[in-house]
Amino acid sequence: GINAEYGSIVVTGQWLVCGTKETLEMRALRDPSGECTLLAGGTGRGTDLATVYCLEYTESGGYTRLFSGYSDSIKVWNLDRKIQCQTLDRHQGTVACLSVVRGKLYSGGYDQTVKVWRGSKIG
Repeated sequence: GINAEYGSIVVTGQWLVCGTKETLEMRALRDPSGECTLLAGGTGRGTDLATVYCLEYTESGGYTRLFSGYSDSIKVWNLDRKIQCQTLDRHQGTVACLSVVRGKLYSGGYDQTVKVWRGSKIG
């Protein structure tokens, strides 16, 4: 590993994804102690790096989507291509929890709101 402090973790069908104070690490589930791929660091408004507070994923339509919660937004990642494909930014504070149910993404934040996200990028 990169000796980071892990704040969140999610396991997909083939990946172990860990959120840190500065980045997302992807590791092959078949060898979690092996080489890791670093996804681009957090991009909170006005900062270069941001803490990843929570993670969730969904698999549908042949794609694996990862959702990562930051201080004021949610990043949507295409794990198959290892790229960020969208930013969801209706929260006014830290996004603390995420859940995907029946094609909808639910997010809860320190702004005392729960948001429901729908759309083709959600899965």
